[in-house]
Order: sequence, then structure tokens, then C-alpha cells
Amino acid sequence: MFPEKQPGPSLLFSLIPVLVTGLALWISVFRADAQPHFALFLGATVAGLCAYAQGCSWETIREGYKHSICRTISALLILLIIGMLIGVWIASGIVPAMMYLGFEFLSARWFLPLILLFCSAMSLISGSSWTTIGTMGVAAIGISEGLGGPPAMTAGAVVSGSFFGDKISPMSDSTNLTSSVLGVNLFDHIRHMLYTTVPALLISLILFAVMGFAASGNGAVSDVSLYSEGIQQHFNLSLWLAIPPMVVMTLIVLKIPAIPCLIAGLLLGGGAYIVLQGGTLGGLLETIHQGFGIDTGDARLDALFSRGGMESMYDVVALALVSLALGGIMDRSGMLHTIVLKLSRFVRSAGNLTVTVLATSVFVNIFSANQYLAVILPGQMYEECYRNLRLKLKNLTRTLEAGGTLTAPLIPWNSSGVFVYSALGVSALQYAPYALLCWLTAIIAALFAYGKITMEHCESLQPEPEDQQ
Repeated sequence: MFPEKQPGPSLLFSLIPVLVTGLALWISVFRADAQPHFALFLGATVAGLCAYAQGCSWETIREGYKHSICRTISALLILLIIGMLIGVWIASGIVPAMMYLGFEFLSARWFLPLILLFCSAMSLISGSSWTTIGTMGVAAIGISEGLGGPPAMTAGAVVSGSFFGDKISPMSDSTNLTSSVLGVNLFDHIRHMLYTTVPALLISLILFAVMGFAASGNGAVSDVSLYSEGIQQHFNLSLWLAIPPMVVMTLIVLKIPAIPCLIAGLLLGGGAYIVLQGGTLGGLLETIHQGFGIDTGDARLDALFSRGGMESMYDVVALALVSLALGGIMDRSGMLHTIVLKLSRFVRSAGNLTVTVLATSVFVNIFSANQYLAVILPGQMYEECYRNLRLKLKNLTRTLEAGGTLTAPLIPWNSSGVFVYSALGVSALQYAPYALLCWLTAIIAALFAYGKITMEHCESLQPEPEDQQ
């Protein structure tokens, strides 16, 4: 932070990096159709210069981006492992086998709501939206291609289900973080979220069912025999292919951490590639690094199965590094604190307070690309406001989830948004309108706050019993 004898950063200096980053992102992403990496790097550079001009030392600036990046090393490792897992599970026939079963048993009309439910269940069990997207989500995109469904709708259903299950899973790292930041009992936090997430899920199910019927009614159904025959021709399908997914799911149920689970799935998938598909060790190592590629003579099949690998996640990791540097500098230098503090004037009622927290979380998510910071910073800033209005802090943690973690995949340059694009091949700008649950939850949370629905109050200004852990 700034030296104690010097004032914090002014609002003007705090807004300069925001305006520069916003302008650079608009030019690069929306005008030039380019990647957002340099725009965020430019924003981080400007943030560092503004902090330095206000008296912040280089050591403080460096500690800002170092601390921000260090907190997400585990997440970056998971990204790389999931990239490897996608390539190996396609090469081994695991994902193609899932697609084949989907072609046999799923119909185009009910595909979207069923995928929403399947992804919700898997994410609930695993506690990881990324693991669900990187496995079941990849298969869902392939099935959707065969059934003739719009990829953006399918990606929206996958993201909605994956993040719903993640939010209500007691094994989710972000859910545990949100409750622990404010000392709210984990299960009280989850139960309170159900009031907003379950209605959002039900509305999403209905809308996805309507979209599925409309798409199939408009003739958007392909000849799945082309895909089924292609899978049978180029992959050796066997019941043994069910072992790696079953082992991973078993480890998840046993509450084994995500990285060991994914590594187990990677090793078993590699064994299936060599034993069942006749692959070589050299081919396996190439797939792990570069992803799986296939030449079937049909461009649609080639595009469907050629993906994955550690290299596919390099862009995500690079984007995470520059965006975390921006967020870390603005956080450590006090610029984010200054901006958020100015928003506190709009918090005189429960409804206005909830909307302000939602807006702040989205703002931090956009300019730091870090969903953890989008929970931690507003949580610390608005805790006293909730106590002053005698609102229980689980109202705040629910709002932080709706505005912070659930909006992360809707932002194209956020690590979650880029990960979804790397795994599914659909950009956030395309699937965001169909990621219904992610933005419906925030709307419902705001409506409940203004309507004073499920907004639980404390009897006094003393700390809540559930906070004392």
C-alpha cells in the first residue's frame, strides 16, 4: 500500500487505468477482432505508472502482481492439465464413445435441458466447473454438432450447468472462499444461495427446452449417422473406455483434490490410447503437448476431434498472467479500493446495496479478470454496510457469488471465458446470451433484495453467531 503519511490514490488516477484498459479492449476485441492480451498488458503498464506517480514504490507494484499471480498458480496448473486431458481423452476414444452414446440415446429436442442437468450433476459432485466443461462439455459440443444444434446454445447450457453445480457444491474452491472471506458457515451460505440459483435453474430449463424444440422444428437436425459411422471407423469403442471416467468420478466422490483426480484421468486415458487404440508412446506424448489431430477426409469430423493439448491452454495462461498483473497492481496500490469506496454512497437500502455489490463484483471481474478478487474485495468493502443495515452476511456472500463467480465466464478476457473458448471452441461473446443461469441469478438476487424476499436480518449489530467459527 501507499506510505502511511501519503494519501491514497485519487479517484482520477484510479480511473485512468480503467479508461485506458476499457478503450484498448474495445479497440482490440470489438473493432479489430484481435486478442485482448496486449490491451490488458497496456492497462497493467498504465496502472503501474499511475501508482508510481502517486508515490507507490516499485517494490509495492511488483508485490502487487506477484501476489495476485501466486494465488492462482494451482488454477493455472489445472488449466494445463485439462488441456492435456482433453487431447488424450479424445485420442483414447473416451470422448468419442460419449458422443456415440449421445447420438444413440439423446434427441435434438431434449438435448439442451438434459445437458444442463448432466453438467449440473457432474459439477455438483466434482465441485469444479472447469473439470466438467473440459470433459462432459467437450463431448456435449460434439453431440450437438451431430444433432445439428447451434454450438453457442450448447456451450451456454454447459456453462450454466457447470457453474450452477459448482456454486452449490461444498467441494467448490470458490464457494468455500466466498463463505470463509466473511466467516459465514459454508452450508448456511449454500442453502441461502438456493433461493436464487434454483429459480434461475428452473427458468433456464424451461427456456432451453423451448429453444431445443424451436431449433429442431426449424429443421436444424443433421444426419447423425455420418458422425456415428466416423466414430466407429476411426476409434475402437469398448466398455473398457468407461474405466477412466468412472475412476475420476470415484476419486471426486472420495474428495480427492482436483489435480490428483485429473492426473489419474490423464494416465488412465493414456493407457487406453496405447492399449485400445493401438497408439504409441511417442504419439501419446505428442498428443499431450500439441493435442489430438485426425484426418478423416471430412472437414466436419476433423474439426470435431482435433483439439486439446497443453499448447491449447497457452493463450489462457498468458491472458491470466497479464490480467492478474493488472488486477494485482490496482489492488495493492489502492486504486480498486478508491473506486469501490466511491460506490458506497448508493447503499442506503437493501436493494441499492445489493445492486451496488453486484455492479462492483462485475467491475472488478472485468478489470482484474480474477473471480477470486471479485469476491474478496467487495466482500471486505461492503461488510460494514450490511451490518449497519442489520442484514445477515450470508445475504452478502450470496450476492458476491451472483456478481463475482457466476459472471466470470461471460467476460471474453476473463480466464474462465478464455478457458471455455479453448475447451469448447465457442467464444464468450457467442455463448453469453445463452448462459442463462449466469446472468439470471444476478437479476433474481437484485429483485429479491428490492422485494425484501429471503433477505434475512440480524436482531442487533453484534456479529452473527454463524460468523464465529
